[in-house]
Amino acid sequence: MIQPVGEIQATSRGANQNAGIWGIGNGLVSTTLVTYFALSIGAQEVAISWIIAAPKLVGVLRWFAPYLLKLGGSYRMTSATAFLLSTLFLLLLPLCAVPGIWTSTSRAITAIVICWCFYHLAEYCGFVVFIAWLVQLVPNHQRGRFFGLRERWLTAGKLIGSLFAGLLAVTLRDAFVIDFKWISYPFLAVYGALAMGISVLPLSGIPEPKTQNQPHRSFLEDLQHWRNSRAYWFLLYGTWFSSANGLFSTLLYVYPYRGLNISLLVPMLMVAAMQLGQSLLSRPAGAAIDRFGWRRVMICGQLFVALGPLLYSFGTIGYVAGNLVWIAYALINVALPIAVVDGRSDASAGPPLALYFAWTGLVYGLTALAGWSVANYFVAPELQYDPTAYRTYFFVATLLRLSAVIPLLLLPAESRANK
Repeated sequence: MIQPVGEIQATSRGANQNAGIWGIGNGLVSTTLVTYFALSIGAQEVAISWIIAAPKLVGVLRWFAPYLLKLGGSYRMTSATAFLLSTLFLLLLPLCAVPGIWTSTSRAITAIVICWCFYHLAEYCGFVVFIAWLVQLVPNHQRGRFFGLRERWLTAGKLIGSLFAGLLAVTLRDAFVIDFKWISYPFLAVYGALAMGISVLPLSGIPEPKTQNQPHRSFLEDLQHWRNSRAYWFLLYGTWFSSANGLFSTLLYVYPYRGLNISLLVPMLMVAAMQLGQSLLSRPAGAAIDRFGWRRVMICGQLFVALGPLLYSFGTIGYVAGNLVWIAYALINVALPIAVVDGRSDASAGPPLALYFAWTGLVYGLTALAGWSVANYFVAPELQYDPTAYRTYFFVATLLRLSAVIPLLLLPAESRANK
C-alpha cells in the first residue's frame, strides 16, 4: 500500500521526536548506571548478572504485546499506555536508595531488580506495538532511511542523557558530604522518568493505520512466520548472538569498576561518544539498507561489534577503543526491525516482532544468569582487580561474537517488496 507523502512526513516527525526525547530519559538511567549503583552498595557478580538478565527474562512476556491492542483499542493508546507504565516503574527506583527503608543490602538490590524488570517489560511491550504501528505506515523501500533517521534521533537523545548523567553524578559527588548514591540516583531516575513520560506526547501526531483488525488469531498461527529457511537462519543468528552476549556480559560491566578502577564519568562519556557515532552513522546505514539490503549491512555491523571485547583487554585505552568500535551497532540496530518484519506492511508485522525479541531476550537473560559462573571460571573473584586477568575471557567472548556472523552469511536473499 502506498502511503500519502504528508502521512509519511507526519509519521517520521512524530517518531523522531518521540525517539529523541525518550533517548534523553534512557541515557539518564542506563544499565551502566544501575550496575555502578548496585556495586556501590555492595552487590556481587551474581547480583550484577540478575540486573543484566532479569529484564530480559521477564521480557519474554512481550510475546503477548500484539494482543494488548484488543485492550488498548488502538496503536496510539496501547503504546502510549505501555510507555507511561514504564515511566511509573522507573519513578519507583529512587526508593531503592532511601537509607533505612531496607533492612539489608540484598533486599535493596532485590527491589532494584524488581523495579528494573517491570520498567523494561512495559517498555518492551510498548516498543513492539509502536514498531508494528510504524511499519504499516512506511513502505518497505523507504524503511531503511526512515528507521535510520529515527535511530539518529534516538542515539542523539541518549548522548545528551548520558552526558548529563555523568556530569551530574560527578558534580553531586563533589558538592555534598553526604552519601553519593543517595543524592545522585534519585535525581537521575526522576529526570529520566519525566523525559520518557514527555516522549509520549509526539505520538498524537502519528496517524493510525487504515485497518485496525489483527489477521492472526492464535500463537500457532503466529509461529507460521518462522517456518521457512530464511527465518530459521535469522532466528539462529539471534539465538547465537544473544547467547554470546549473555554468557560474556557480567565482566564487561565489572571490568571498568574493578579491573580499571575508573569513575562512573568515564563509562558514561564512552557511552556518550558511542552514541554520538551511532547517531552520525544511523542515517547512512539506513540509506545503505534501502540500496543493498539489510543482510549485507548486518554482516558488516556484526564483524565490527564482535571486536569490542578483544580491544577491552588492552587496558583503559582498549576500553575506550572497544566502546568506539561499538558505534557499528548502529548498523545492526537500524537493520534489525526491518529484517524481522521481512517486508510486511500490515498488522501481521506485530507477532514476528514480539516473538523474535521475546525469544532472543529470553536466551540472553538465561545465558546472562550463567554468565557470573562463566566469569568466575575465567577470572577468579580475587583476581578481578588485576586487568591482565581478563584477557582470556575477552578473547573467548570475541570469538563467540565473531562466529555469530555465520548464520547471516548462510541467509537467502531478503524480501525487497511489501507483503
